Amino acid sequence: MPSSRAMVKGAAILTLAAILSKVMGSIYTVFLQNVIGDSGMGLYQMAYPIYATLLIISTAGFPVAVSKFVSEHAAFGDVESARRVYRVSSVLLGVLGMVTAVGLYLFAAQFARISGDPRSVYAIRAIAPALFIVPMVSSLRGYFQGWQQMKPTAISQLIEQLIRVTTILCGAYIAIRLGMGNPIAAAVAAFGAVTGGLAAWGVLAGYALRARKHGRMERASGAHQGSAGKGASHRDHAPREGRRSTRSLVWQLIYYAVPVSLGALVIPIISNVDALTVTNLLKHQGFTQEAATRAFGLLSGRAFKLAMLPATLASSVGAALLPSVSEAHTLRNADGIAERVQTGLRMTALFSIPAAVGLTVLARPIDIMLFRNAAGYHSIQILAIATVFSTLQIALAASLQGIGRVFIPFHSLLLGTAVKIGLNLLLVPRYGIDGAAMATAVSYGLAALYNLMALRRIVSLGSSARDWLLRPLVASGIMGAFTFAVYRQWERIHVILSTRLDATVVTMLGVGIGIVVYLIALLVSGGLTDRELSAVPKVGRPLARTFKRIGIL
Repeated sequence: MPSSRAMVKGAAILTLAAILSKVMGSIYTVFLQNVIGDSGMGLYQMAYPIYATLLIISTAGFPVAVSKFVSEHAAFGDVESARRVYRVSSVLLGVLGMVTAVGLYLFAAQFARISGDPRSVYAIRAIAPALFIVPMVSSLRGYFQGWQQMKPTAISQLIEQLIRVTTILCGAYIAIRLGMGNPIAAAVAAFGAVTGGLAAWGVLAGYALRARKHGRMERASGAHQGSAGKGASHRDHAPREGRRSTRSLVWQLIYYAVPVSLGALVIPIISNVDALTVTNLLKHQGFTQEAATRAFGLLSGRAFKLAMLPATLASSVGAALLPSVSEAHTLRNADGIAERVQTGLRMTALFSIPAAVGLTVLARPIDIMLFRNAAGYHSIQILAIATVFSTLQIALAASLQGIGRVFIPFHSLLLGTAVKIGLNLLLVPRYGIDGAAMATAVSYGLAALYNLMALRRIVSLGSSARDWLLRPLVASGIMGAFTFAVYRQWERIHVILSTRLDATVVTMLGVGIGIVVYLIALLVSGGLTDRELSAVPKVGRPLARTFKRIGIL
């Protein structure tokens, strides 16, 4: 049975791909904002929360369900049943994707009016076809992840983002140069989700064909079966699977996928609450349509994008964590479940807490570096707090789903959404977009706390919170102090950060020093072990040897 080391390796592969994808995403966000401005970004961002919500409603739970059920069959070496799960889910996703794509296109005008700016209709229609393509991509990724093969997912993510970013930047630039205006430029940019999805599907289909031709799944199944343990065998498992009809499998997938889909709605639902309320509340306070849309662009295109970068990395951890926990749960290995959950939470805290601290300290120079001015840095600082809660919520939800408790993350969604709506109505009229950022931080915090309390009642986590939470918190505090000192010293030398060059230099300097200080503090405090560092592909073992040589590890 693959250990936590295998899970760490898989998560590291997905995390590296996510980092590279997000670097490309950050680059395109900066250039796109410079091309179409805050107003154009507002139109572009109005399409994405609606698209993301429909995508999750129709598909998000199915890839997770595919990953879980495939991992269960993999634990017993049952290749054919794993393939059958994928085939059935693909048909379901194809039908659901077509229905939601057509529905979004037909009702785009209504969604645009609800969002507060009818001009967003073009972007909403342009992104609609992706609702059919992306689910097929997600199903294939779930199949590979169920076998704990993360490389196909990682490569497809990189290719998808590369094609998507190319479409966004080239398309928006051409549209503006041709004088088509911001609404059409935003629509062309939104179409990048379609071209990126097609590219990812092609990559994954190629991996699937090669795996089937060379029998890679059969070889992988032998390794799984050989480690299943006493009383767990393909022979014991196959008869139960053989009696499962297609209808029964469909209902099992739906039963598992629906609450997972609803639980995964936390981030897009909160984005939609902002999309549906912020612009309208600001207009009610006397903002013009253009000013309200521009303010929403600051919140969603700058602050939310930056603050949610670590959430992508947490999704990578969750993608590796769920099948690993599910496999241990299938084999009734309570110690294995606890070990893998603790490892997943540690990995999440190790990058989310320093990211939040660094973003808080360097919010102003980062805003100037990326977007030419500091108009959104207050919201960035507030949403940085939400970074920790949103990432932990993702890892906690994956752990709960891996052990079959799929309705608990959905309950946390209901709690977080209710709090978000109430606080938006209360705080946005008083504090503007900063009020919306405060509401987001509180709602994520409550959702994460709800999931953590539920998980502790089911899985024995012992006193592990000291290791996965306290030590990264202390190391991040030390890092934040050093980074803040560098930032303040630079301000004294340069009087004021008035140029993008100044902001870029101090940001890069602060990030570089922060990473070194954080890593040293983490190693000295025991927050990162030799085994965990060595599990990182390619660079882990050389780094561990180097740190041992100089006496840090």
